[in-house]
Amino acid sequence: MSSATIDHMPQSTETTGGRRPEGVSVDSGAPNTGHPSSEVPVGKKRRNLTAAYKIRVLETIKTLKDDGGSSIGSYLRKEGLYYAAVRKWEKQYERGDLSGAHAKSKGKATGTLQLENKKLRRKLASTEKQLEQSKIIIDIQKKISKLLGIEQPEFDETTYELKSPNSHKKSP
Repeated sequence: MSSATIDHMPQSTETTGGRRPEGVSVDSGAPNTGHPSSEVPVGKKRRNLTAAYKIRVLETIKTLKDDGGSSIGSYLRKEGLYYAAVRKWEKQYERGDLSGAHAKSKGKATGTLQLENKKLRRKLASTEKQLEQSKIIIDIQKKISKLLGIEQPEFDETTYELKSPNSHKKSP
């Protein structure tokens, strides 16, 4: 056989020693047929698209729409974008969420507020638990005093004031 006929013959996919089929490349896992692999390449990182880039894409698509809109698909393919993502960006742009500084500061502020809210909720739960324990202790003390015949002073709720945590500090 000539070398031209060997190149066009289908390669064997029989396994040798229970490993990989013969004719399959180590890198792609697909037979060496000259066709690109349908496997997703490992190690590619997700793109982080800036707000400026997204706005530039939206402006380009707007000009393409004004020109007739026939080449929008080819532009999106060239950029490696999906139309659904571009529609999402359009909605964000209309709401005003697509400016770079605004989006970053808003996310940071929201995260800080959520963290503070979480801390305050924990503190509230802890304080409510302590209050409930204090009520139980006071009830037990009242019952013990009653059993032992110790007279307790009358309690007037209208004149009772809670002392703030800072009330023990001396004023200047």
